[in-house]
Amino acid sequence: MQKILNIPNILTLLRIVLTPMIVYALLNGNAALALTLMIIAGISDMLDGAIARYFNQRTTVGAYLDPFADKLMLVSMFVTLFFMEKIPMFIFLAVVFRDAVIVFGALAYEMVTKSLKMEPSIISKITTFMQISYVLLILIHMMGMIDQYWIIIATWSTFIVTCASGIHYMIEWTRKATHHEQM
Repeated sequence: MQKILNIPNILTLLRIVLTPMIVYALLNGNAALALTLMIIAGISDMLDGAIARYFNQRTTVGAYLDPFADKLMLVSMFVTLFFMEKIPMFIFLAVVFRDAVIVFGALAYEMVTKSLKMEPSIISKITTFMQISYVLLILIHMMGMIDQYWIIIATWSTFIVTCASGIHYMIEWTRKATHHEQM
């Protein structure tokens, strides 16, 4: 039997708890605090995976909780930044649509096959990295520490990778479902 409340899962829960605190800091105009809390969340994300692998503390709960914590934080940040008018609508919609594709695709696949396994693709990992970097750059820009030029580059790079990842997931869910139907 797996021990559910282990250090990696506690670190993942920390990220979930930090999310509303980050949003609150942003809504109160404290980009520096939001950035600090995001860095803490990022460190906890790296640590939970490393500890789970090194000490063989991987759990099924952790396999689902970790990506949920990442999605919760990123979507919360994109929603907040969009309503604060810090990011354009097209990237907001791309991020939300991609995550909706992932969630609904996973749910549909699980309902049909009863065999969902959460395994992020390389492009998904790159997209998550790009989205996190984008949010961090927006926060740094809000603090007046980088020029708008870098935000424009980050916006379009993140948009392209996010769209490519969404298309990848649509193709992948369709391929998996078709393959399962043929079995």
